[in-house]
Amino acid sequence: MFSRWLCPICLLSSFVTSYAHPHMFIDTRIEVRLSGDCLDGLEITWYFDPMFTASVVNDWDANGNGSFSSSEVELVYENAFSNLADFDYFTYVSTGSTTLSPSAVEDFTVYMDGQTLVYRFFTPFDMPVCDGCFSVAIYDHSYYCDILYCSDSPITLSGPGSEDASYQIVENQNIEILYGGSVSVSRDGRSYTGLAYPQQVVVTMSEI
Repeated sequence: MFSRWLCPICLLSSFVTSYAHPHMFIDTRIEVRLSGDCLDGLEITWYFDPMFTASVVNDWDANGNGSFSSSEVELVYENAFSNLADFDYFTYVSTGSTTLSPSAVEDFTVYMDGQTLVYRFFTPFDMPVCDGCFSVAIYDHSYYCDILYCSDSPITLSGPGSEDASYQIVENQNIEILYGGSVSVSRDGRSYTGLAYPQQVVVTMSEI
């Protein structure tokens, strides 16, 4: 059972660039929680493709009822999420010349949204923001996972100071993700050239 799950994510560390074309597709939403002139943290929500959804449901929804009990959530966390600590949870926050990744994850949960598997978790930062601006990028260096922001309501800004903050989503063309191999599955409307750039959210805060 566990070896079947290894295919989507756990083997990230063993893939080399030439074989790292996307096999998994994740849509993400983020709640950016501010606290004055600091980033308090990020609540991150991931929506998975049908193949990964089926894998996790088949392996960890033990009673097959289409929902996850607290014990099943714990099994998913231990067997199908916690290893992402080795990959910075695919999350990178930059301000000034500093880039940080989560040192911990809180409040992990998993549930079904219709036929789609969803992970939701909080990453605390408590990070002072330099010059009123910071960026958030969620991406897989190997491009085994193709991660994009949801087309509708991708970002929510909350907390003290959020009422005067704004954001935009841009491609960071200073970071090149090179990958190869033929693409057997793809997102609708996406082309795969062997070169990708991660999307990042640039948040601008008003002066405090």
